[in-house]
Amino acid sequence: MKNMFIFLIFIAICAIAYHDLTDGTIHMIRSQTTDKQTNDLPYREVTVQRGDTLLSIIEREINGQLPVPIDKLIADFQALNPHVNAHSLQIGKTYRIPQYKRK
Repeated sequence: MKNMFIFLIFIAICAIAYHDLTDGTIHMIRSQTTDKQTNDLPYREVTVQRGDTLLSIIEREINGQLPVPIDKLIADFQALNPHVNAHSLQIGKTYRIPQYKRK
């Protein structure tokens, strides 16, 4: 009986591991973006995904390195998102991200 119970636990663990590897249990949130402009500062609305930082979002959007100093990026972000700390983005929330042209 003990061997049967261990075997069933083993099968359950294998099934759970297979499900995690194929379908996954973490739901990924796709970036939803919208181009807009306010106060002569173009921006895009981006929904934050797991692992995103302000810098990684900008670099992904322009497909390269940050074309402005980091201080300007933070100032522009906070101008577009009053009362939001640029260092504390929350997964699943949508923020206005400044758009910069690639140098």
